[in-house]
Amino acid sequence: MYIKNRCQKIGWYNTELTSGEFPIDAWIATSGYVPIDAIRNGIYMDTLSNQQAIAQCVLDLAKSYEFQTKNYYDGFILKCCDLTLQYHPLNVQAILLKAETFKRIYEKQKADKDNQAPATYNQMEQLYIKLFELGYREMPEKMYMQWLRSVTQQKEKYSNKQLIETIKSKTK
Repeated sequence: MYIKNRCQKIGWYNTELTSGEFPIDAWIATSGYVPIDAIRNGIYMDTLSNQQAIAQCVLDLAKSYEFQTKNYYDGFILKCCDLTLQYHPLNVQAILLKAETFKRIYEKQKADKDNQAPATYNQMEQLYIKLFELGYREMPEKMYMQWLRSVTQQKEKYSNKQLIETIKSKTK
């Protein structure tokens, strides 16, 4: 995740939370495995309203619950995803978590020979299709690790030099 901030002197700039750096937009778009359709559809490099930012906290709660309990079956994760999507319909992380939760539920229903399995599978499939149509693509782990290395080794290539100079001039 990165945050767009505003500085009176230079305008908008990015803060990338993984590295703690200030990358330019072009670097984020080209190096972050972000398809142009995803940017056009508003699922990346878009601002969040206050409601959407709070909805993101609900999603973080669901992910923490998933991590701690591995309970996909009591409905809590799905309720959190639905609430998030109510305020941020294009939140791909909520759509993905909801699809993955339906996948777990479907696998259990299938093993239990539950007649609800086909309906659950359809819900899961529709969410995966929506993600694809929005332009969401998951970055392979190997590529992510390469990206992390490049962030630390090549920060001069992508850093917002104007912002860094502004910060340096204020500390002198």
